[in-house]
Amino acid sequence: MLVEHQLDAREMMHPEPFEKSTAILQALRSGEYLRMLHRRIPYPLIDYCKALNLNFLVDAISQNSYEIIIYFPTDIEDLNQESILKVKGKRVDL
Repeated sequence: MLVEHQLDAREMMHPEPFEKSTAILQALRSGEYLRMLHRRIPYPLIDYCKALNLNFLVDAISQNSYEIIIYFPTDIEDLNQESILKVKGKRVDL
């Protein structure tokens, strides 16, 4: 069973979203993922995920509203099975 960590960063000011999300990611284990809401694409966080070999998906929900799912590559099958990676807006390719 997957465990979701949620972070709504839409009203947070820089650098709080990065600090809070990286704290969650440092403790993240296989079978857990982060669902983050943000008012923009957090490019420094995307780079951080790449450095840690974490997968991520970014969906544009509306103007100035993005959903970012960050997860371990080994969990992709379970995430797909539970429809967590289903497109919720427009998928952003990074």
